[in-house]
Amino acid sequence: MFNILFRETKMITKKIFKIALITLFLPLSFLQGAEYRIGLSMHDVERRVEGGPALSIEKVFDRPEWWHRFAGNPHIGTQLSLANHTHLFYAGSTWNLFNKNRFSGELAFGAAIHTGNNEIKDGELGYGCKVNFRELIAFGYDINDTQKIQLSAQHMSNGSLCDPNQGLTSVGLRFAWKLN
Repeated sequence: MFNILFRETKMITKKIFKIALITLFLPLSFLQGAEYRIGLSMHDVERRVEGGPALSIEKVFDRPEWWHRFAGNPHIGTQLSLANHTHLFYAGSTWNLFNKNRFSGELAFGAAIHTGNNEIKDGELGYGCKVNFRELIAFGYDINDTQKIQLSAQHMSNGSLCDPNQGLTSVGLRFAWKLN
């Protein structure tokens, strides 16, 4: 039974990774400019039930004309647990908080789909719903006009809309580069 579960988890992980890569690098004509981000984070820093490193890949688009000016910049991304725990695929909006000299800050909010359990099981977290909220705060340093490094913290939970609501928090470093 363990082998069957392991194979299913591995297949789900591969599918999510393929979908994420296709989506992130798919050329969308109405979203010309983009900033790509790749990073490593510590997975599940709150409870350390699903600890270990995680790889994040994200694309932040320039705001299209039809996008509301207060809605931030649209983004899509994925967070892959390198310890093969819960993986995320997410989308939402990113807002710049400040740009001062070479330092910057931003907030992001959106939705995330995860591969974890909805119910609490031995040695695993329970997230209650398959689709949850995702928030992020990041502080960055501009290396040059097109590259920056960021310290980020993200949290996924259902906001007590489902039971249980354990959530998943990750903290890490990301490298970002802007394409025009």
